[in-house]
Amino acid sequence: MGIFDKLKKDVKETKEEVKAEVSAAAERTGAAAEEAKAAGEARAEAAKKAAEEAVAKAAAKKAEIAEEIRISEAKEKEKAEEKAKEKAEAKQKEEKQKEAKKKEENAKYKLKVDGLWGDDTTRTTQHILGIKEDGICGPETNKAIQKKVGAEPDGIWGENTTKAMQKFLKVTVDGVNGPETVKAWQTWCNSQL
Repeated sequence: MGIFDKLKKDVKETKEEVKAEVSAAAERTGAAAEEAKAAGEARAEAAKKAAEEAVAKAAAKKAEIAEEIRISEAKEKEKAEEKAKEKAEAKQKEEKQKEAKKKEENAKYKLKVDGLWGDDTTRTTQHILGIKEDGICGPETNKAIQKKVGAEPDGIWGENTTKAMQKFLKVTVDGVNGPETVKAWQTWCNSQL
């Protein structure tokens, strides 16, 4: 065996060794790649699972917050309704008190329906019409009555004022301010108290 043969043999052996090493390295690389791939897939699966858990947690928290908001809004609505109810009851109580006070105050203005126009009839008329209550049936009182019954408000009592009053009271319209007209006016005044 000559040097060339020996060199050939050494080259061949070296080639085989290199080939074996390359093959082993390829196997190791393939195994490492498989391991890396498996590890990457495991990490990806773990990340996906963690993301799903995070989404589920976020959805649960969102639902919890939505429920808290709903409960809070329901409580606020209930409070507002209770407050409105209390306010309405207070207003109703106040109205009843005002009405009772007005009735009590108006009781002193009730007239005896006797057909006689005197100070009491004048004072009650003034009270109902919201003018100065002095018991004097002067121009101011006449104007207020005339406005109420639809007569020309000139402050002078005459036949036209009496007729307008009679029409207003739905009694016989004759222009005479007699007992029947006065009784009808007294009855109307009492109905306004």
